[in-house]
Amino acid sequence: MDIPSAARWLLLAAAAAQFVYAVRALRPALRSRPGARLDAWLAFADPAVGVPVTLALAFGNLPAFLAGMAVLGPVLAWQLVRRVLARRGKPGEPAPA
Repeated sequence: MDIPSAARWLLLAAAAAQFVYAVRALRPALRSRPGARLDAWLAFADPAVGVPVTLALAFGNLPAFLAGMAVLGPVLAWQLVRRVLARRGKPGEPAPA
């Protein structure tokens, strides 16, 4: 893959920002209580796995990018499932307005 120089710098900046978000999300994930652990760890895993994916894309490493997407895809899908289920509410409760 041939990545233009400007796009490479933008991707490197995005990877740095994702790293900062991952570090900030690690402490709440480590301190989360048992009922809220999954959401906290998903909030950490999203940017943490996104860093190598973005770096692989920046440097044009297609196999590493695809391997990272194989991990990032289920994380994002599970976050989507959790959000949809949270909007529906628990059985027996009225739906949020």
